[in-house]
Amino acid sequence: MYAAVEHGPVLCSDSNILCLSWKGRVPKSEKEKPVCRRRYYEEGWLATGNGRGVVGVTFTSSHCRRDRSTPQRINFNLRGHNSEVVLVRWNEPYQKLATCDADGGIFVWIQYEGRWSVELVNDRGAQVSDFTWSHDGTQALISYRDGFVLVGSVSGQRHWSSEINLESQITCGIWTPDDQQVLFGTADGQVIVMDCHGRMLAHILLHESDGVLGMSWNYPIFLVEDSSESDTDSDDYAPPQDGPAAYPIPVQNIKPLLTVSFTSGDISLMNNYDDLSPTVIRSGLKEVVAQWCTQGDLLAVAGMERQAQLGELPNGPLLKSAMVKFYNVRGEHIFTLDTLVQRPIISICWGHRDSRLLMASGPALYVVRVEHRVSSLQLLCQQAIASTLREDKDVSKLTLPPRLCSYLSTAFIPTIKPPIPDPNNMRDFVSYPSAGNERLHCTMKRTEDDPEVGGPCYTLYLEYLGGLVPILKGRRVSKLRPEFVIMDPRTDSKPDEIYGNSLISTVIDSCNCSDSSDIELSDDWAAKKSPKISRASKSPKLPRISIEARKSPKLPRAAQELSRSPRLPLRKPSVGSPSLTRREFPFEDITQHNYLAQVTSNIWGTKFKIVGLAAFLPTNLGAVIYKTSLLHLQPRQMTIYLPEVRKISMDYINLPVFNPNVFSEDEDDLPGDAVWTD
Repeated sequence: MYAAVEHGPVLCSDSNILCLSWKGRVPKSEKEKPVCRRRYYEEGWLATGNGRGVVGVTFTSSHCRRDRSTPQRINFNLRGHNSEVVLVRWNEPYQKLATCDADGGIFVWIQYEGRWSVELVNDRGAQVSDFTWSHDGTQALISYRDGFVLVGSVSGQRHWSSEINLESQITCGIWTPDDQQVLFGTADGQVIVMDCHGRMLAHILLHESDGVLGMSWNYPIFLVEDSSESDTDSDDYAPPQDGPAAYPIPVQNIKPLLTVSFTSGDISLMNNYDDLSPTVIRSGLKEVVAQWCTQGDLLAVAGMERQAQLGELPNGPLLKSAMVKFYNVRGEHIFTLDTLVQRPIISICWGHRDSRLLMASGPALYVVRVEHRVSSLQLLCQQAIASTLREDKDVSKLTLPPRLCSYLSTAFIPTIKPPIPDPNNMRDFVSYPSAGNERLHCTMKRTEDDPEVGGPCYTLYLEYLGGLVPILKGRRVSKLRPEFVIMDPRTDSKPDEIYGNSLISTVIDSCNCSDSSDIELSDDWAAKKSPKISRASKSPKLPRISIEARKSPKLPRAAQELSRSPRLPLRKPSVGSPSLTRREFPFEDITQHNYLAQVTSNIWGTKFKIVGLAAFLPTNLGAVIYKTSLLHLQPRQMTIYLPEVRKISMDYINLPVFNPNVFSEDEDDLPGDAVWTD
């Protein structure tokens, strides 16, 4: 066999990932039919639970075609837990997700019409040690650390419960392959056996000095009817000589093995819980996490090497040596994968018909590609060349036949969709539309509100793997109007979190902005192809403001009212200036603060326009018109005008002209791309 970590940037969340669970994606039209795992398990959903109490549901794909369509929404951040999420468990037959937090709260989530909602809630007030669905998905086994165990139905009805009096805690609980018995492991090395009705059957001591960390069977987690469709029916099937096989050969006529892992790092392979001569695996690892693949022929054991020497990166912290060891059903060691990670591997899970192994280490998520058969020379060459290139764009520089270049580029196609934006190319990510039709969902937070530095600041985060990735930052620049400046969130960065292969900041410091009075922006400036650049500002905090004179009877009255306000400093009224004018930023401030765009508004907050400030963006970025009727008797309307923004060459820039008449104060209607009414 062969295993290698997937190439590309390191996938990270904004907090520690504590648990993983994966399920295959079955199309809605095929839910009532037998499932061909070879075809439909090329796509799936990965559930993650993190230290901030957020559950992430992210789309994954193992096929090597870039043109394959993806769901419209490929990431969900499910919020509801009040403490860190320690367990996530998919129920594949019923398409439900169970999550448990550190305080004992249990949520069962269900997706309906593209939205996730909580179907069941159970909060006993005690910490949950394990949650396991039965193999047919109809029952749930819940075990608590204080000795209380419960079996309920998938709809939330309690079948039975029992209080087990123990001197130690229950650490895990599983079903037998026939779902007729349940087994519990304890911290003092015991295994407790009960039948499906709650009657005690056996109480066995497996190890006197080591506690039981986990138990599992080399048996499919769920019994899903599999059709007899051939593996070659998949549209992504390729002969062995074209590349590695994506799925293993199923193991047949093998009696299920009970696998028990202990705190010492040893693993026992037993025919049953009363096996007197089990096969013992001395892994030599600590803090082990073990899990069988779906086919039951390969056991992955992840942990930290006991006598590992710490390695040091040139510009980074000390890294511990973590490894993954693979064993067969006879306990024979087959392969070892060495991985330098900063923290111990907390959780692992198999996915995509055992062709992927997902590992969580702190906030980082690693994807391992696994080849179960003897690796071909072509596969070994692909991995060696990909490790040297490190980027997909370098493949075209090689003098190889197109067929080999295409095969080599498959090593860079990520499993997790979408990959995290490249931190070194974040501006292109936020400025230009993506190639696909996926929908990216974001969250906005108010991050700053310091009167000394100006108005409040807001950060726009991309939801990803249950966490948030900052992509844009906005600061209010007017006290009377809802006007903002949009900038790059990496303006004032600190290297304290990992994104990509380098240490990149996600903590945004305070912005150096003034607490001056209302700021106006000129339409004439917006109508030109490039912004006017004024001289350097005399003020160290606030750039100089240039107000152009234009004819309007409205502004003198507004300026007189502003001059009477005791809270705002006096400023000379602008004669004939319209309410939608444009502010001029010195070139030094635009580059220093990474200004990208500017949102201007009228005094009533019903008309907005977005103006590009960066040199690579067009002047006209869009407009928003908000209309309400008198006494709100008619539905409210919002018209959004968004021109298409394309990436153009710097040799020839043809920026669209902003028509000031379109955004006139006296005009009621604006032709736009979309209208919403409520």
